[in-house]
Amino acid sequence: MSAIGSSKAPILAAPPRPQARTSLRQSLRAMRENALAAHDEENFKADIIVQRILWRRMFIINEPNAIRHVLLDNAANYTKSEVGRRLLEPGLGRGLLTSEGETWRRHRRIMAPSFDPRSVAGYAPIMTAVTEELLAQWDALSEPHETDVAAAMMHATLHIISRAMFSSDSDEIVDTVESGVNTYQNTVRPGLLDLLHVPLWLTRIIAPQPTHGIFDEFDKKVDRLLTERGCKPDAEPKDLLARLIAARDSEGGGAMTAQEVRDQVVTIFMAGHETTSQALSWTWYLLAQHPAVERKLHDELAAVLGGRTPRYDDIGNLRYARMVIEESMRLYPPAHTIGRQPVAADEVLGHRIPAGAEVLIMPWLLHRKPSLWENPECFEPERFEAERAAARPRFAYIPFGAGPRICIGAAFALTEAVLILATIAQRYRLRLKPGHPVEPQGLITLRPRYGMQMILEHRQVRSRQVRRMG
Repeated sequence: MSAIGSSKAPILAAPPRPQARTSLRQSLRAMRENALAAHDEENFKADIIVQRILWRRMFIINEPNAIRHVLLDNAANYTKSEVGRRLLEPGLGRGLLTSEGETWRRHRRIMAPSFDPRSVAGYAPIMTAVTEELLAQWDALSEPHETDVAAAMMHATLHIISRAMFSSDSDEIVDTVESGVNTYQNTVRPGLLDLLHVPLWLTRIIAPQPTHGIFDEFDKKVDRLLTERGCKPDAEPKDLLARLIAARDSEGGGAMTAQEVRDQVVTIFMAGHETTSQALSWTWYLLAQHPAVERKLHDELAAVLGGRTPRYDDIGNLRYARMVIEESMRLYPPAHTIGRQPVAADEVLGHRIPAGAEVLIMPWLLHRKPSLWENPECFEPERFEAERAAARPRFAYIPFGAGPRICIGAAFALTEAVLILATIAQRYRLRLKPGHPVEPQGLITLRPRYGMQMILEHRQVRSRQVRRMG
């Protein structure tokens, strides 16, 4: 057993697990407040969990082969869940996260070239440039300085996806999106009527979601950009928005409509910054708790980069940095729950799954399942060494989902996370503010409920102080 997995390892932040059977009302309240808090110790060990909400049954699948069946082998029989669409569609429209069938397949084909390896390599300079701008702001602060690192990572990743999407048009939109996303996350929650699949028109009359107008200002800005680009289709810049407008379906040859482009833009904004920002927030928290891992990361950065800004070509040599990110997403998966709904009845692990039932796959449970992960509550990046990773079932680790609907931006997000981590960690150590409460909260994504207040410590200043003392 490694030192990282020893009995001296710190206890990591997690919501309290219920110790006794809870009522339906208590479970619903917990689910609305924090989707992770409704699961007791046994749920992490189970292969399948069957729950009932009045007349509807819910199945939580927590076994790799069964997950493979739902997400890959029989994926054609499973659509995105009704509850998920009700939560996301009012804000995102019918983007890749919410569309189905031929519409989804056509959009996926059209968008795939914008997220291939060559395209991701082209976005890398934007990723490091935005991070260097953040570091310049931190460098100007007096030490010790306290900052909400969760907010800083959110702001940085929003600027990155904004510049990749809109090029020089970008910065004016960031504040609008940041405000809208935070409002959406904190106000849109599943209710009993949603879970019971009461008709949407009736649900919205009885218990309307407070989503109206949240993205109105963003829509106005996107509409203006689409109009301007439509008037000058051959003009620079050739950013992601231009590529989406110009893209054609490789099979049918058609382009996306202006509304379809809008829906994909807001979907990319939401998903394109959230995954990375939350993964990095939890990574800084974990590194602050594990100095041995942090030292190993610093050693790799020194050997590979020697103090210079990382480039896309360095990613292959920053193996430990990637393992740190992967282990962070195991413990704190930004997409903590995946919802599906069978079109026709199915059988999974000996259970009959009725058509239309709610089927959930929860990386939050799966990634901490004791039969799949030794010392599952411990932070140990070495789990993701090639040999150890290959020995695990393929569907034991799914931070970006799996199967045909795996996140189209997974390579973008991983590249972004490694480059931001490497750029910042060369210059700063981040220490958790003493006494600051840390609790993962399962909303649409997995966020730290109270932010992540940390103290910035400039590594070069510290090294000079050590030399003077010596």
